[in-house]
Amino acid sequence: MFENIGENLSAMISIPTVSGAGNEPFYHIEEYRDYLRTTFQTLFTAADITPVGEALLLKLRGTGSRLLHEEKTPGIPLPVLFTGHMDVVPAADEASWKFPPFSGRIADGCVWGRGSQDMKGPQCALLSAFESLLEEGWCPKRDIWLYLSCDEETGGFTTGRAAKLLKDKKIHFETVFDEGGTICDDFMGLVKGKAALFGIAEKGSLEYRFTALSRGGHSANPPAHSAIVRLADFIHEVEYADFFRKELSEGNRAMLRAAAGYSPDTIRDKLLQAADEQGDYPVLHEICKDADTLLGATIAFTMIEGGTAFNVMPKKAVLTANVRVSCTEKAEEITEKLKKAAERHDLLCELAGGRDAAPESSTGAPGYLAMKASVEETYPGLPVIPFVLGGGTDSRHFLELTDNVLRFSPMYALPEQGRGVHGDNEYASIQAVKDAAQCYSVLLKKL
Repeated sequence: MFENIGENLSAMISIPTVSGAGNEPFYHIEEYRDYLRTTFQTLFTAADITPVGEALLLKLRGTGSRLLHEEKTPGIPLPVLFTGHMDVVPAADEASWKFPPFSGRIADGCVWGRGSQDMKGPQCALLSAFESLLEEGWCPKRDIWLYLSCDEETGGFTTGRAAKLLKDKKIHFETVFDEGGTICDDFMGLVKGKAALFGIAEKGSLEYRFTALSRGGHSANPPAHSAIVRLADFIHEVEYADFFRKELSEGNRAMLRAAAGYSPDTIRDKLLQAADEQGDYPVLHEICKDADTLLGATIAFTMIEGGTAFNVMPKKAVLTANVRVSCTEKAEEITEKLKKAAERHDLLCELAGGRDAAPESSTGAPGYLAMKASVEETYPGLPVIPFVLGGGTDSRHFLELTDNVLRFSPMYALPEQGRGVHGDNEYASIQAVKDAAQCYSVLLKKL
């Protein structure tokens, strides 16, 4: 089964779909859509297709579709949505690649090139599963929607339009399935060997700018509390004080308990202790090197501007920070704290953009349980671990349309393959893509 999946993925990668201003020569999205229509012809023929800008919404009608006025009718299932993006990030340093990034080279049982992991590989697996099942005569029990995004890597403006279109139709999904977690090795040092990581939430991402104004002057006569000094004092306060609330969310507690179920006795008890901890979380810090990223918001100072010459005091200096927000402390609370701290150092604080944290979905939700059963059938004995994703996905645009989002692609990636996502030498194992397609096939029959 799925004999041509490697060749199909190779062709998908060889059509560059780099989104974003300045990348137009490498954004052949129309050619890519045409390739999908031709290669997955049975799916595209069976589906109702709605273009949204350069993106596509596909709908497969189910045999037991729920009408709008039948929303509470027992036994009639709500629809589900699968979302995934067609666009990719640039491959800037081509000289560092083993094979050209848009060659789609097949070598050593793998397909090499930009997008093989993120996310043309998983997309090829999902579309292959639909195609194979439809060719066999399968009909879904419920309406199944697919959204093929064109600009996820640049913010997902088009996805916002697609979500509004669905909202206007008063469509509510039982589950939205998106990218996020994968099958990986040695998760956070807590689970030895392979594990399937189910993303049940994602942190928010906020951009702040802090501006210091000063009278400037010559460096031979530096004023006290200059612009750069005040920014430095502010950085020191925020970086080294317990500035944000340290709290383990319920999703992260569920992650620790799930990991305990697959761990040896020596670590299992500590995982369970950490899952129930409050306060300073000493056990969590003992067993997890990334404990601080699990305990609420984090801040990273990423850019600083100011000054025109080595011997001139700047009249203005600007600091930029990225805050990753947990559901345990919302964006408005973070903003209030940062504004007060900025005032203490005579700085201006501006929230320049971003999004709040997504709510955590239930590990007992039907979509979660269906995917879990599909993974266990396809990969017997593989641990399934819920976790909170640090990055963002298209799924955030659909939060008003569902109570449950599952961010997971059932495709195995070595640690070095994970580093290739948005980096050099991205590649996917053909067998891993086949296995993912099989897992999606099992899932679709369960929905």
